[in-house]
Amino acid sequence: MVHIVIHATGLGISAASAAGILVLIGGVSIAGKVIMGGIADRIGNKSAFIISFIVMSASFFWLIVAREMWMLYVFGIILGFAYGALSPLMSPMVAELFGLTSHGAIFGVTFLAAEIGEAVGPVLTGSIFDVTSSYQWAFLLCAVLSVVGIILSSLLRPADGKPSLTAA
Repeated sequence: MVHIVIHATGLGISAASAAGILVLIGGVSIAGKVIMGGIADRIGNKSAFIISFIVMSASFFWLIVAREMWMLYVFGIILGFAYGALSPLMSPMVAELFGLTSHGAIFGVTFLAAEIGEAVGPVLTGSIFDVTSSYQWAFLLCAVLSVVGIILSSLLRPADGKPSLTAA
C-alpha cells in the first residue's frame, strides 16, 4: 500500500490525488470489516475468507493494468474492502480450526505472521522496483500471493476434522 502513492505519481498523478488512494483504502477497509463480518455470520468464516482473497486478487490484477486516476481509485476501493474484510475473520477462523483452548496463543502467532508479511512487503516491493524500475512485478507478486491465499484458504480444515468452538 505504501508504494501506491509513488506509483501513482510516477504515472503523472499529483501527490495529493495519489495520497487520496491511501485515504480511500483506509476508509473502505472499515466498510469491509463491518460488511464481511456480517456476511461471515451468514455464510461462514472460511467462505468469507476465500471471497476476501478473491476480491484482493482482483484488485492486484486490476492494479497491473491501471494507468489513470479513476482506475487507481477503483483499485483503492476494491483493495480497501478486501484488506479490511480479512481482519475480523482471522480470530473466528482460528477458533474454528483449533478450538478455544489455546486461542490466544495461536491467534497471536497467526497475527504475528501477518504482521511480518506486512513489514516485509513494502521492503520487498521497493527492492523489486529498484531492480526493475517498475512496480509491475511487485504487483504481479501480490496478485499471485493473493491467489495462493485463495488456494490455501480453501484447504483449511479443523485440526480434529470437525468444527470446534468450545474449549477442550
